Amino acid sequence: MAKLISLLLFCFSLQLLAQDAAKTVAEQPAVEDPTGLSLLPDLPAKNQIPLFDNRFRIDYEVEEITMVFFRKRGSPSIILVKPDGSKINVVNAEDQDVQWYDDRTYDLIKIKQPTPGPWQAIGQILPESKIMVLTDIELKVDPLPDHLMAGEIIKVTATLTNGGKPIVAKDFRDLLRLDVLFISSNNAEYENFGAGVIELTTFADDGRNFDEKPRDGIFTGEFKLDMKPGQWQPKFIVKTPLYTREVVQEPVIVHKSPISFEVAQATKAEDLHWLTFKVTDPVINPKSVALQGKVRFPNNEVQSFTLGESAEVDKKLKIVNYASGTYKVESTLFAQTVAGRNVVITLPLASFVAEVIEPEPVAPAGTETSTESAAAIELAKASLTPVASEPVKEEETSFPWVLVILSNIVILGGGGFAIWMVVTERSFKTLFAKKNNSMDLDSIAMPGAGEAKMTNPAQKNGKKNDILELSLPDD
Repeated sequence: MAKLISLLLFCFSLQLLAQDAAKTVAEQPAVEDPTGLSLLPDLPAKNQIPLFDNRFRIDYEVEEITMVFFRKRGSPSIILVKPDGSKINVVNAEDQDVQWYDDRTYDLIKIKQPTPGPWQAIGQILPESKIMVLTDIELKVDPLPDHLMAGEIIKVTATLTNGGKPIVAKDFRDLLRLDVLFISSNNAEYENFGAGVIELTTFADDGRNFDEKPRDGIFTGEFKLDMKPGQWQPKFIVKTPLYTREVVQEPVIVHKSPISFEVAQATKAEDLHWLTFKVTDPVINPKSVALQGKVRFPNNEVQSFTLGESAEVDKKLKIVNYASGTYKVESTLFAQTVAGRNVVITLPLASFVAEVIEPEPVAPAGTETSTESAAAIELAKASLTPVASEPVKEEETSFPWVLVILSNIVILGGGGFAIWMVVTERSFKTLFAKKNNSMDLDSIAMPGAGEAKMTNPAQKNGKKNDILELSLPDD
């Protein structure tokens, strides 16, 4: 009889809990969830145990566990399989000191001092089922800021405690890891629809990187919201060989970058490019904005810059018109919100393509061109259609082979003649004298002329002195 009364009281308390949850949901502008998710915010446990393939593990430190298994409407209650292989269901739950309430869409189960080890749930279980623990081992994570922006660097502090005190066991120094995940809410109204799960970072309690102190049970670190703007649900997980704890926070909105860019390109080679940073998010205080970054020029040279706080709402950066090509500007924003929260945001990459315009040639001094003639020239240039110019081909001239051949013949002939004269030891004077002597001898040999020649030897000698000089002396 006493057991029956306690069971009735338990069922009555669960019904009251469901009514209160339904009333709370009705007061909010949210749509009622037919799976019974409205019960979750009223459950006392905050930490969770992950459920993979309907299997989960309960560590030895758990004093009390609360499980909510959502199942398909109309399906039978689930069956729990303990580590020793025995089964618990809605029929024998009372005999094993288990409180079990089954509804048409879910099973609400509460077990005190559960058996440590691997458990399994059998049934048509939906993925939104939760296994929450009420134990001395607890993971606490500071809530995230209300207004988050894409590219913002967030600092997080999480504490793993046992009985309200941080766990500082030496054996866990290299084992404790805190994983930070952001899960897309798959809301079609936001840009991150269908983005899935993003694992941002992993913290360790080792005193390195951003962790302030090793083995103090406190995880401190920073991570950048490198993701699409939209609605996300933060999840923090701590895993050890003995237990796993999860903390799922309320969904947050990640807004777009609070800065936009405007580029005014140079029109002349001696001018400057101007990059203007404009504050587009009203949450940011424009007067507190400071920027720091670097400019990468088309030739891969890098120049750093800093724009400090000023009364001007827009920040302008002048960039030298160094060369033609793509200019890239990487920058980081340091500012405060109107509520006084300090923010550090990595801004998106700003880039533009520019071309250096060469100055027009200046007319020589003393030349004057009338306005009408200059306008006529410009009009004529504009009316002409540019035609691709072809390279001018030079006229091909034939090689002077005849001249070369004749020159070679003359050179060879002259050279041979000179060699012949040197070998025969002759000179031009001797050569021509011999030629004349030979002519006189021919005339002497002619008939009828010999006597005349012989009868006047003196006359001959008088006329031809050179021949007498060539005659041989008498012995």
